[in-house]
Amino acid sequence: MHASSPGLRERHRLRTIKDLNRAAVELVMEHGLSAVTVEAIADRAGVSRRTFFNYFATKEDAVLGTRTPTVPEDALNRFLDGDENDQFTRTIRLIVAILRSTIADSSSYRERAALTHRFPELRERLLHHVSAAERLVETILDDKLSASGAAARESSRALLMLAGTVLRFVYARDPGSVEPDQTAAIESAIATFKKVLEDIS
Repeated sequence: MHASSPGLRERHRLRTIKDLNRAAVELVMEHGLSAVTVEAIADRAGVSRRTFFNYFATKEDAVLGTRTPTVPEDALNRFLDGDENDQFTRTIRLIVAILRSTIADSSSYRERAALTHRFPELRERLLHHVSAAERLVETILDDKLSASGAAARESSRALLMLAGTVLRFVYARDPGSVEPDQTAAIESAIATFKKVLEDIS
């Protein structure tokens, strides 16, 4: 059975995101990041300033095609299902899902890499999203383990730091591995770290 095509409202949403992203990229390539305003991006995309902020929080997000991280419901449910894999694996998969929620449909790793190379200040926005994603995971871990006491909360922080280390390991090997259609590199890194942890335990 074929997946149903997106409805009119969803197609309009995706088109608006793409138009804003394209307009933002074109303008910063023409004039530089500091000279471009939200109003200019909205005007070129043919939408209002208010509409711009319905899709992107900042002009940097519009340029990068990124947005504030959220917790996908299906990813949260898989994390909370204690019968599915170990907590280490589930935590990494959860943070990856949250990080992927920051990537708009019109954005690609290759383009983001080229933009951050040309405009290094854009990296600050990407790091902001990574930090926000980590805080979301930390809150979820704390909520899940808070009833177990202070020791469990310390364990949750250690788990979050370890998950971050795994992601940095993956990124160093393949910077595009956090893209929504990439899973093999993440799963390979999880297996590698689990093997290392088993060997030293």
